[in-house]
Amino acid sequence: MKRRFQLFETKEYDRFNWIEGNREINDRNVTNIEKSILEHGLQVPIVVNENYEIIDGQHRFVALRRNNMVVPYVVSSVATEDSIPKLQESRKWTALDHCKSNAQKGDLSCIQALELADAWFRDSQKKMAKQRTIELLMDGKSSSGLLTRLKNGTFTIDTECAYSVYGAVLVMDGMDMGTSPYGQKITRSLKVLYHEFGELEIEAIIHMTETNYIKAYSNESDQVEYMKDKYTASLKALKKNKST
Repeated sequence: MKRRFQLFETKEYDRFNWIEGNREINDRNVTNIEKSILEHGLQVPIVVNENYEIIDGQHRFVALRRNNMVVPYVVSSVATEDSIPKLQESRKWTALDHCKSNAQKGDLSCIQALELADAWFRDSQKKMAKQRTIELLMDGKSSSGLLTRLKNGTFTIDTECAYSVYGAVLVMDGMDMGTSPYGQKITRSLKVLYHEFGELEIEAIIHMTETNYIKAYSNESDQVEYMKDKYTASLKALKKNKST
């Protein structure tokens, strides 16, 4: 009977390979793991498949290699690429991690989403979080279910909505507000407004922000209702001004 798991140790770092679909190395994560290993020793070996591709523990591997330490590893005959997100112990996979993994596999929606996320993160001077952009791009009125869609490969994007919301955020960024327009509650509320009104009129966004010190609510549904009331009032005020 073929053994499913075998435990080994080595300092031959070139023996191991990176696997397509795993997340990028996070230096802060490596540093935290490195500190733990140096203080308490390695508690969990890395897991590789029969091709010595790292399925779980790539951050542990980098930390061990940096310090010229022995790498304990388990060769698993049952570990696959699909096991990667489920085995992560140091940090749960975020939507950004899943999106990057899918992009590496050729998912066009994720490729485009990451391109926009990088561009908006850079253009906004790092105010627009990349994960926030991925949320905005997800097709549909709500951002709920994002992780599930990314995991299942059903993530699709609506660039028209995302560009409209991002444009509104940029306008609000130059105005006096009680919260950051780049925050999750504001961007999610603007996305809902886009779907309920069919568009976001920049003139109304400006009027809404100028006449109200836009604030953030702890409850997301309260935030949406608050933004909807203010936006509706601004639409009516602008319409009235144009008719007189």
